Amino acid sequence: MSDLVWLQCVACSSRFPIAPMFYACPACRTAGKTAPLEVAFDFATIARGTLHIKAPGLWRWSPLLPPVREDSRVSLGEGTTPLVPITAGPNSPQFLLKNETANPTWSWKDRPNCISVSMAREFAFKRTAAISTGNHGCAASAYSAAAAMQCVVFCHAGAPPAQLALMASYGARVIRGGDQEALFHQLLRRGDVYPCSVFCPRPGYANPYGIEGFKTIAFEIFEQLDRSVPDRVFIPTGSGDGIYGVWKGFRELRELGLTAKAPKMIACQATGADSAFRAFARNSPHAKLLDSASTVALSIAERVTGDHALRAVYQSGGSVITCSDEEILEAARVLRRQGLALEPASAAALAGAQKAAPEWSPGETWVMIGSGSAVKWGTVADGFEMPPVLSATAALADLGL
Repeated sequence: MSDLVWLQCVACSSRFPIAPMFYACPACRTAGKTAPLEVAFDFATIARGTLHIKAPGLWRWSPLLPPVREDSRVSLGEGTTPLVPITAGPNSPQFLLKNETANPTWSWKDRPNCISVSMAREFAFKRTAAISTGNHGCAASAYSAAAAMQCVVFCHAGAPPAQLALMASYGARVIRGGDQEALFHQLLRRGDVYPCSVFCPRPGYANPYGIEGFKTIAFEIFEQLDRSVPDRVFIPTGSGDGIYGVWKGFRELRELGLTAKAPKMIACQATGADSAFRAFARNSPHAKLLDSASTVALSIAERVTGDHALRAVYQSGGSVITCSDEEILEAARVLRRQGLALEPASAAALAGAQKAAPEWSPGETWVMIGSGSAVKWGTVADGFEMPPVLSATAALADLGL
């Protein structure tokens, strides 16, 4: 086992070598418990070296990522997304939006899949698989195609046609509906498929490597704010990998001695899929499975949020905010009026910031994560009426311009 990087249980702290370990901590499992493994580092040694290098995409941060040989690394030029000033509404403070729609498949899911597919290559897998409502499947399909690997995506029955078509165009096998988790688990048990799946082992399997891609968002924000961290970060939260990964990044910057503080992590959920909000209201570290999840913000329409998301909230001194579909759609309209076409789930971050705005103090920096683009979701055309087609003889004077 390497002295610089290893897998470590978040519950019992047992250490294991970097390997394809997809069924959570073996030590905890023997004791009848389930706890995830995450990548851990010897930061005292790493801090004495170079933290980023000249390499494509996220791999410029390779000293802070799982060890992957250069010929196993996959990149489509992801990362280095802009930090854009936005206004949340009349008389509100100016906030910053980390615009993840600038990634290759137009969502932040490119980051975890960049790492996951590269690890699949490193471990000599030939196939990958994912469960998705849309963005994650597109990213897994694209990066698998770039790695010349086969990909299977088990999709939510309500996934929009544009997303499904993109997955298929990348060469993925796309499957809609059914018991996605059970089918995924059966496929994984065959042993020849890398799971581009979530970090939380609740369904019986887990991918400890994907969240390492999400944490690079924190590294970039730190750079873009001239080596400082924001006071709060608002993150759309479904299963919870995104918020936990970003928190892990800020936590590691602190452990490296690069910052004395870390931001409060604010999980933003829809009222129709608010298991983390309910847990936070009970001051509980565990979210309970909802009977159903229904919201226009399909990317965060999860029946349960992983404990790791709540851990990020509690460890950072943050909170969980819930917003109605109407509030989320209004936030999306506010963003479009500023030139940013984000999917409803992304707009949940702004909706959450709008609710929290009375708590803002002058001098504070609040960042919202814009996780995905509106163009891949059918809701972008809701209520739109096609303009009439002009005749060839129409005059400019007739148009009222």
